[in-house]
Amino acid sequence: PIAPGVGVDPADPPDAPTLFAKISASPMAVASLGQVYKATLHDGLEVAVKVQRPDAMAILAKDYFCFILAVAGTQKFVERFRGFDSDGRDMSAVLDRVAQDILQEIDYTVEAANAERFEASLEFLGFVTTPVVVPAYSGTRVLVTEWVKGQHLSALPEDDGLRMTRMAVEACTASLVLTGFVHADPHEGNILLDERDGSLVFLDFGLVAEVEDYVMEGFARGIQCMIAGDWLGLTY
Repeated sequence: PIAPGVGVDPADPPDAPTLFAKISASPMAVASLGQVYKATLHDGLEVAVKVQRPDAMAILAKDYFCFILAVAGTQKFVERFRGFDSDGRDMSAVLDRVAQDILQEIDYTVEAANAERFEASLEFLGFVTTPVVVPAYSGTRVLVTEWVKGQHLSALPEDDGLRMTRMAVEACTASLVLTGFVHADPHEGNILLDERDGSLVFLDFGLVAEVEDYVMEGFARGIQCMIAGDWLGLTY
C-alpha cells in the first residue's frame, strides 16, 4: 500500500507495511506530465512525491507525430508553390531537438541529477538551493524530495519579494554568463523563498540547457552595453 488506506490491494494482508506514513488525498500541484503530492515518511520527514502520468509517453509520441506530419505537409506546400525554402528543414530540426529534450524531461533520474548539478554550479553565490532528493523512493517515473517550506513571490510582502527578485535575477544571470548550465523554465511557480534560512529554492529541473562559451560571452557583452547605454555595441 502507498499509505494507510491509499493504494490498498485486496490481496494485501491486513498488516501489510505501507510505503509512506501518510500522503495527501489530492495533488498539491498539477502539470501536464505529472503531479505532486505531499507525503510523510515513517521517520517523520515530510516529502514531495512527483508522479508521472501513466500515459505521458503515449501523449508525447502522438503530439510529436502530428507535428512531424504538419511540418512535412507545410514544407511540401512551400516547395510546390513558392520554390524551395530552408525554413522547413530548420523547423524539423527544432522538432527533433524538442523531442530529445522531452525524452530527458520524463526521466526523473535525469531531473534529479540536473538539480544537483545546478545547485553545485551556483554554490559560489551562497543562496541558491534545490530540494534534497530521497534516492530510496525515487526512480525514472517517481521523484521524491524533501518538502520545502517556502513562499512563492506572489505570497511575499513587498520587501521580501524585492529581495527574492534580485536573488533570482542574479542566479539566472550567473547561469547565462558564468556557468553555462541554465534552468530552462524559471517561472514564479518553480522558485521559492525558503522560510528557514531565506535561501532561493529552484524547483522542477526537467528542462535545462547548456550554453556554449561564445553565447555566454555574447550575453555578457550585451548586458554590459545596456548598462553603459552603448546601443551601437549591441549590434556587434
